[in-house]
Amino acid sequence: MTPITPKNKATAYQQLAQIVDDIKQEKISVKQAMNKLQVKENSTKPYAKVSRSGAVALFGISKDPIVLYESQWNRLIKTVQSGYLTKYMEYNKDRISHSKPPRKNGVDGVDEVVQSINVETVENVNMLMNK
Repeated sequence: MTPITPKNKATAYQQLAQIVDDIKQEKISVKQAMNKLQVKENSTKPYAKVSRSGAVALFGISKDPIVLYESQWNRLIKTVQSGYLTKYMEYNKDRISHSKPPRKNGVDGVDEVVQSINVETVENVNMLMNK
């Protein structure tokens, strides 16, 4: 199987197929495969960049970056530090959604792969683990 490189990004199904092939060929252990399959809820830590226009863009919080100028960030920080936002959210907790909206394609398409795993696949993995 062709190795996965940044230029050759594989779908979640291809990644799963490669992991299964590696287990069959005993290139990796089942424990290593399980570690590769773990999906993190938020795989990127938030980070900031300065845009060409001089605004600060915060990535990793939502799908799109949050872009504000310095004065706007300062107002937001002061609002959060004052406790207003926390009190507002606490007062309106019944109306605020606490769950993330479902993703269209899941995390790198993993949802579809996980849903497509059948009983035979699980039995094969259990058999490999008991070797």
